[in-house]
Amino acid sequence: MTRYSFYLLFHLILVSTSILARDIPEDSVKRGANLQTIFEKDFGHSKASLEYVNFAAQETKKDTSWLKIGGALRLNTIYAKYEGKTFPLGTEGRNDWTWDTWRINVDSYSDGLQLSFEYRFYPTFNTHFIKYGWIGYRFNPSTNLQFGITQVPFGLLTYASHSWWFMTPYYVGLEDDHQIGFNFTSDLEHWRFNIAYFLLSEPRGTNELSYGVASSARYSYDVVPIPGNSNIERRQVNLRAARKLKFGEIGLSLQTHEVYNQQTSHTGRQFATAIHFENNWGRLNLKTQALYYNFTDVQDDNGSILDFVQMGAYGFGTYDVASEAAMYTIGIAYDIPVQWGPIRNIQLYNDYTYMQKMGEIQINGQSQKFAPTHMHVPGALISAGKIYCYFDIARGINQPWLTDSFGGNSIGSGRGINYLEPISATNPIDQKPNWNTRLNINLGYYF
Repeated sequence: MTRYSFYLLFHLILVSTSILARDIPEDSVKRGANLQTIFEKDFGHSKASLEYVNFAAQETKKDTSWLKIGGALRLNTIYAKYEGKTFPLGTEGRNDWTWDTWRINVDSYSDGLQLSFEYRFYPTFNTHFIKYGWIGYRFNPSTNLQFGITQVPFGLLTYASHSWWFMTPYYVGLEDDHQIGFNFTSDLEHWRFNIAYFLLSEPRGTNELSYGVASSARYSYDVVPIPGNSNIERRQVNLRAARKLKFGEIGLSLQTHEVYNQQTSHTGRQFATAIHFENNWGRLNLKTQALYYNFTDVQDDNGSILDFVQMGAYGFGTYDVASEAAMYTIGIAYDIPVQWGPIRNIQLYNDYTYMQKMGEIQINGQSQKFAPTHMHVPGALISAGKIYCYFDIARGINQPWLTDSFGGNSIGSGRGINYLEPISATNPIDQKPNWNTRLNINLGYYF
């Protein structure tokens, strides 16, 4: 570039900047529309504030305008002991540092009109998909409407968990679920009410088919079609009422949707309900929840009634989910403010879920009850500026992700004594399996 060209380019930049400054409305200038407004965010020091970045939904003022752009880059490593076997560092892709996630977030707000969007990429297993994307309107500080791919108002919001992991409800589509439809929220004195309708589950993204069927390329766990079992979720209704407490809430949720077979046009149904309680006592946070769900008259492509539905997400293969179960979840977290160089907070947590399945299977002429699922995650979240690090010790029995053989029938009937083989007369359900354990470290930069 010649010196003359450089001066010309510099002059054009100055002129363009001046024009842009004049084009910004006076009220936007008064409201502070600048790069700091676009990129400045408060991520807090808990999962609820770090991972839930729907800033548009959190804005209650109607007469303001802003734009926020951000995202996250996260690395992950694990050390596992599954089915009594350990896996040395750097083998089978398990214990190297891997590029877990990168994501982009865009939030916009202008005089009550809202837009919120998040798209995620998982390079380690070659999949990417939209998490949410919606437009909305803030009628007043207590009334809001969202339309698009938005979070389902069910149970503990935004999460039933404190850790990098979710708790077991997530793995059956009942924690941090997202669907296509609308969600209407209204606050009336000491109550918050949600009425929502979702026509379909969120659209699938892109994945590498060697990991699983294309229908499983999504953020939320949903009933997805596979060969011989062409079921999908549609026409979902959610009602949620929460009584506000001084530092928390207690509430009730109801959910129902169709399970539609695309091959036979047969329609089954899912029903779910949950009671939840969350409260803060100073630095201590408590989350508790009891939920129940069932799938009735769900059929495969041959017209057979199913004791399991097939659910999938993240581009991995689908797995069995028992058609009827109850779950009991409790999580405790405690914040410790510190001043250790850049480290400002350490949150210790301990989450646990017990899943009681109602089904049974006939083996050798005798009924054998489905084995329960346990999930226990103690750990810590360390906050240092814009860097956040989760240290989790995830433990599970019949948990589909905590095993040497992903998915399968762990969250359905429970695994057999030989966990690699289907349940049969020679391989009955293992009623006393060992705990599987995984040390998981997730290091993220959030901006």
